[in-house]
Amino acid sequence: MRVEKPKWENALIKDSIKTLKVKAAVQKKDYLLTGKYPIISQEKEFISGYYDTEDNLNKDLGDVVIFGDHTRTVKYVDFDFCVGADGVKVLRPINNLSAKYLYYFIKWSNIPSNGYARHFKFLKEVKIKYPKDKPIQQAIASELDAVQAMIDGYKAQIADLDVLAQSIFLDMFGDPVSNPKGWEITVLNDLCTKITDGTHLSPKWVDSGIPFIFVANIKNFEINFDVQKYIDEDTYEVLWKSTPIELGDIVYSSVGSYGNPAIVSSPQKFMFQRHIALLKPLHDKINNVYLKWFLISEGGKKQADDSAIGVAQKTLNLKAIKNFHIPVPPIELQQPFASKVEAIEKQKELIRQQLADAETLMKERMQYYFS
Repeated sequence: MRVEKPKWENALIKDSIKTLKVKAAVQKKDYLLTGKYPIISQEKEFISGYYDTEDNLNKDLGDVVIFGDHTRTVKYVDFDFCVGADGVKVLRPINNLSAKYLYYFIKWSNIPSNGYARHFKFLKEVKIKYPKDKPIQQAIASELDAVQAMIDGYKAQIADLDVLAQSIFLDMFGDPVSNPKGWEITVLNDLCTKITDGTHLSPKWVDSGIPFIFVANIKNFEINFDVQKYIDEDTYEVLWKSTPIELGDIVYSSVGSYGNPAIVSSPQKFMFQRHIALLKPLHDKINNVYLKWFLISEGGKKQADDSAIGVAQKTLNLKAIKNFHIPVPPIELQQPFASKVEAIEKQKELIRQQLADAETLMKERMQYYFS
């Protein structure tokens, strides 16, 4: 849709919204897995949990935008809900501004990170452009909704293929916890030539060069090289001597969002922080694809959960990881599983390309409307 932006309103966010006073937040310890009323917090998940009484229920607010003061997460809500935890700002647009238009604008505006400090003060000073006619705003939002539906659909297909791979794992090898097929149990340290972690020191950063990844870069069991930190070749060579990353190795998050594995499947050079472990499988004993999916399985996650220590930020130390107990089927059975997963990965790669195209389209349309 073509628009005539010179005729649009141009105002500060703080002059275009009303911050609503809402009922007391539900404490995280009181969240339910299922219940009558959804809890909306500043966490990444759209719905963080449920609550069963109306004491904290915000009713009949209409269309509103939720902004996470600490996290910068933004959500569009058009139903009754409870607020979860601190830092949730509930925004109602004024001056004939559409809530859905405001939601997409804030997603596009990319408020700079200030760590876990508050960000609402930055959002309020952002200038927003919008057409005076609300139907035009709604038409823009509808177009973006359609692109978002494509994005969500592709992500759901990828998630379904991961579920399929896990189902094949369980069908071929059984539940790793009960080990019904009686596979030999071996500690992980005896199945790897090396288990280590990344650098404990902060390297010298450069503007461009070799990517340096953090825990957040291990997403959906893959390595995401969209990074903000880089090191030069000399620093990489020094760090590689103690952390020799090679094709076929597994990186495994060990702090915070711990327990997420990804296979090094690209020749792309990279290095990582100490909150990530490096597993170098003995390929004649254990297939790296089998090991990855064991770590993803309930059995693998249970060992990670049982071994993690700490309160504010759970940590898996190397000693605990080395002592993971792994059911080890004959390598002749692991290889066919890896082949099945490889076929699934090829399907995922095609969908990932479609997803990337849809995400690019979303960025382009938002840039067109909101810049």
